[in-house]
Amino acid sequence: MDNFELITNAVAYIQTSCTQSNLTTETIAANAGFSIDYFNRLFFAHTGFHTMEYVRFCRLKNAARLLRVSQKDILTIAFDCGYETHESFSRAFKKQYGVSPSEYRKANEAKETCYGELQHETLTARLLQIFPDWKIADTDAVIDDLLSQNAVRYGYTAACFHINGGVALYRGADTHQGFVWFSEWDGKIEGQIICSEWEKTIEYLKLLDRDPFIPVIHSTDQPDTVHQHLQAAGISPRDIVVESTYVCTEFTGLPTPPEGITMRALLYEDLHQLESFFQQSGMNVSRQNYLRRGLYQRDILGNNEHSVFSFGIFYQGRIIGVSDGAIQRVHSFAVNNCVSTVLLPSFQTEELYRYAFAFVTNEALAQGVLPIDDLQTPQTPPQNRCGTFCSQEFGYRVVDCSYQIL
Repeated sequence: MDNFELITNAVAYIQTSCTQSNLTTETIAANAGFSIDYFNRLFFAHTGFHTMEYVRFCRLKNAARLLRVSQKDILTIAFDCGYETHESFSRAFKKQYGVSPSEYRKANEAKETCYGELQHETLTARLLQIFPDWKIADTDAVIDDLLSQNAVRYGYTAACFHINGGVALYRGADTHQGFVWFSEWDGKIEGQIICSEWEKTIEYLKLLDRDPFIPVIHSTDQPDTVHQHLQAAGISPRDIVVESTYVCTEFTGLPTPPEGITMRALLYEDLHQLESFFQQSGMNVSRQNYLRRGLYQRDILGNNEHSVFSFGIFYQGRIIGVSDGAIQRVHSFAVNNCVSTVLLPSFQTEELYRYAFAFVTNEALAQGVLPIDDLQTPQTPPQNRCGTFCSQEFGYRVVDCSYQIL
C-alpha cells in the first residue's frame, strides 16, 4: 500500500470518526500505522491540512449540514459533531463560516443541500501528488462542453457532476481529447473517463488501474466492442458493471387513467394527507423527509429552483400513491432523474404503475425537462422496478452507457 492509498484511507477514517470528541492525532496516526511526526508531515503534503485542522474542518462541515437539513437544536448538533460545550462549538463555527450557528441556519433555511457538499476538499491535492503532470480543468467549462457536444447524451452526466461535486483532471493540451471526473465515496475514488477516442480512454484507464480507484468508461459501444478494446490493450478486469442511460425525447402518449384515479403536483398543503399515506405505505423514511422538506422549501420559503418533482395519485380525493423524480438543473439545462412510484397495497396494479410513470414523463416534457430512466429498464431486476413494464414502451431509448471496470 503506497502513501496515496494510506492517506486516502486516513481521510476516510477521519470522515467517519470526527464526531468522537476524543479523536486525536495519535489515534489517527496509529490507525494509519505511522509515527505522529511522520504522519503529520505526510498528511499535510497530500492534503494541505494539518491533521487536527482537518478534523475540526470535518466536524464543522457536518454541523453545517445538520443545521440545514435537520431540526435538531444547536447544542445537540454540537454534541453530535464532537464538541463538548455550546460555547466551544459556536466559537469554532463562527471562525470557519463567519457567522454564528443560528445565523447560518436562518440564512440557509430555503437552500437545498447537494451531495457535492459531502465531497472531500483534499481530493484534488491528493490526486496531484500521484499525477503531478495532470492539469485541473475548469469544471463549469467541462460541463458546458458536455452540454454543447450532446445534451441528450451527456445531460444527465453533466447534472450529476454539478450536483455530486468532484474535480475534473486531464492530460495533454486541453479537455477536448478527454478528461477524468473524480469523486470520492466511502474511501473509494471513482474516475469517470470521458474521451472521444479509445486510445486516450485506454491511457487513462491504465493509470487508474490500482486501488483505491474505480474507473468508469462512458461509451455508446456495445459491451462486446468494449471488451475487445480492453483485451487489445492487455486489460483483463475481474468484472465490468454496465449501466445504461435511457432518455425520452419522443413520448408515445399518455394512457387512459384507471377508473377513479387522478394525479396532480403535490403541494405543502397536502402534507397532512401525506403523513397518513406515509404511515400506511411504509415509504422510505429518507424519501419522506426529502418530500417534507422539499415542499416546505419550495412552497413556503419560495425556493422555486428546488429539485422536488412529486405528484400525488388520488382516488376519491384520498392520496393512495406518490410518484416522483427529482429535477436536476445544470447551466439552464434540466433533467428529471427517473420516476419512482409508491402505492398503497390495495392499489398496486400494473395499469396504475404504467399510468403514473407516463404521467410524470409527460409532465417533465411539458416543463422542458429531459426525462431520464434507469429503473424501468430490461437490465433492472424485477424487485427494483415499479411494475413489470419497460420505459421503452413510452419512447425512452439508450443514449449512453457507463462501464465500471472492477
